[in-house]
Amino acid sequence: MKFLIQREEILPALQQAAQITSVKTGAVYLRSTWLKVENDQLRIMATDSNIEFFGVFSPEVKEDGLVGVNGRHLYDLIRKLHPGELQFLVDEKANNLVVKQNKRKYVLPINENYWFQPLSVFPEENAISLSGETLSTIIDKVSYSVSDDDTLQAFNCMLLKYAAKDQKVDFCGLNGHQLALCKLEHEGLQNLLPEQGILISKKYLLELKRMIPLKKIELNIQNNRLYCRSWDFKENISLPLSLYDYPDYNQLLAKHASSYPSGMDVDRRGLVDALDRILIFNTDNSMCTFFEFSEGMVQMDVQSEEKGEAKEFLDVVFQGNLKKIAFPTRDLIGILSHFDSDQIHFHFTSSDGPCFIEDVNDPDYKVLIMPMQISDEVIYTDTDTEA
Repeated sequence: MKFLIQREEILPALQQAAQITSVKTGAVYLRSTWLKVENDQLRIMATDSNIEFFGVFSPEVKEDGLVGVNGRHLYDLIRKLHPGELQFLVDEKANNLVVKQNKRKYVLPINENYWFQPLSVFPEENAISLSGETLSTIIDKVSYSVSDDDTLQAFNCMLLKYAAKDQKVDFCGLNGHQLALCKLEHEGLQNLLPEQGILISKKYLLELKRMIPLKKIELNIQNNRLYCRSWDFKENISLPLSLYDYPDYNQLLAKHASSYPSGMDVDRRGLVDALDRILIFNTDNSMCTFFEFSEGMVQMDVQSEEKGEAKEFLDVVFQGNLKKIAFPTRDLIGILSHFDSDQIHFHFTSSDGPCFIEDVNDPDYKVLIMPMQISDEVIYTDTDTEA
């Protein structure tokens, strides 16, 4: 094998390949990045036995061939070289891959080719196009509400499912106390999804977000795998789908139609600033912020025996009869960080029922958070402080 190619062209693909390969453990093919030259094309390939990646390039080919090397070592070398042309060639007698740039020369040991495992090919039929930036943004808005516990099966997955009611695709994350829902109108994706939808495990979801290019991409589904590739075919990713039964999240969403709802419109940045200061006073035993409502204003406070007391006030637009509610401060800050609008609407169903947080300017994104039960116990009083 022998070919010439620009360092800048292949560096991103080598990085993607290196990040899914193991450094020391596992079978040889799981530690390897494979370079295959055939039909005037170079394929850079890697897998961790679940996620598969390959990039397709058009180098100046001198000789076809296949070679596998330690993926992390190869990437570390190429990223530290200068921009410009690289020459790759296999010294079959010495069983090495030689990389040259000008007068520089580097020799890497290679693996036996019988370790090579062919990767899945992107299925062309029924493929659909989508903005990579759009998909990445949706994953960011939903994935934090997917459970990190992979033993929780469906709760550890993001659901993609067509919702016939509003003719949009639902992207849903649910972890037991929190739900994030993002809707996307996309006829191609709607037709691609099976009736029950698809589930992507969180560990693969985050890898997908990291690997997808922020430009036009193509998607397809086949044999319980999701396939994604860049429009120029240079980046190809596939990953397995989960087969659990997903809870009926619409039952939670139906609670939006509460008999006695209350609502609050508030400036998101001002609320986050106040919560960030309150967080200083939270402890493991006092991790909530208490909200008390009055006309045109909300009072937020926290009390803890270890750290003291904090009170914050914000001007809001409030409607309803709700007097008091409590939310975990850190969770609420995390949720608000995923909204883009400065104006946020809180839809309270009751003091202990689901609360829906909605973007005033984006009806296709909402988060459900469960409030904490309020105890009448007083941690300490002003009298205690004076003493």
